[in-house]
Amino acid sequence: MSITEWNIISNVVHAFDTFSPVREIRRTIETRNTAAASSLQFDINQSIQLITSFSNCLQLFISSTPDFKVLTTSEQWSLMQRNMFGILAIGALYLMRESGIFDKPENELVVVPLYGSEVVQQAKQISEHLAFDPIVIKLMLVALAFSSNCFTNHNRESMDRDSLLLGTFRLFGSQNVYVELIWKYLIYRYNYNESVQRFCKLVTRLLDTIKLSVETYETNRTFQTCIDNIIEQSEKSPVINKQTIIPLWGKH
Repeated sequence: MSITEWNIISNVVHAFDTFSPVREIRRTIETRNTAAASSLQFDINQSIQLITSFSNCLQLFISSTPDFKVLTTSEQWSLMQRNMFGILAIGALYLMRESGIFDKPENELVVVPLYGSEVVQQAKQISEHLAFDPIVIKLMLVALAFSSNCFTNHNRESMDRDSLLLGTFRLFGSQNVYVELIWKYLIYRYNYNESVQRFCKLVTRLLDTIKLSVETYETNRTFQTCIDNIIEQSEKSPVINKQTIIPLWGKH
């Protein structure tokens, strides 16, 4: 791997960690699990607030990439509309694991009001099989952000405003850079056969995660409303603004 490629990896990790809410969430959970607060229960609004914090982290993370900044404002909005569902599904699972939500049954109560116990247990099971290098996960999130579509639902009323509707080929160059970088990083760390196995397992778990999220979206009206609001608000986010500058990308 070249120095430039290592710098890109460093930038990706730096940007993600800068916006990550993991430390704050861990502190909140630990406070509520103290003896003095043991009787307190998480409610649906707190669960939604948690998912919203995940969404904000991921939007800011993606917006810090130079590939995102070269898009027009309308293209940035279209990209978020297309892919925020998939990015949030995978990013939230990773952030839940890093926040310690799956470490103890009492910690899981922070997301149960929104997802339900059964879905939380399924997510936990997927997470256990996603015991993967965090660098790969962070690179994969960027790669997924430049997919043609991760929404997987057809109820988008704003389709006629999609700036990428007539062609997503320009996204391929950005996505290809990060996918190739993932592969090079795997080869650097493991032998060829193990890299193939790890990459295949990663893709399988990502598909499992999106499938679970879609099923939850279709059967859980509260979760559906939460996701719809997050995607709708992505257009109004300060991230989607030509005047917004996030001076993170490119720092060494």
